[in-house]
Amino acid sequence: MTDTREFVTTSAASLARVDYAKMREIAKAIHEDRSLLDAFEQDPEGTARGINGFEVPEGFHIHVADAENRLYPAEEAGVFGDESREAWDRMEVRAGHKTISLVVCCTPA
Repeated sequence: MTDTREFVTTSAASLARVDYAKMREIAKAIHEDRSLLDAFEQDPEGTARGINGFEVPEGFHIHVADAENRLYPAEEAGVFGDESREAWDRMEVRAGHKTISLVVCCTPA
């Protein structure tokens, strides 16, 4: 497992450069046009970039989360919250509009 302190330090530096206004714009666009959610599930980075030019920080990936905290696309099995993993780390930030948020996250190997 990666050293947690190193993981947090590296991840925080990347997250400090994220454009959170663009994240909220993406959440708003998806909230107002739910057909964008289907496109997002197929190609998260491409859809986000197409909405407003948002670039995902290197080493991170993105999801949309709804009011019930469901992630779209769903997190890969065994990566997040798997009962068989005794310990795991995840760095995540969210920026949202009403009931939708854009999630930028990273889970080390």
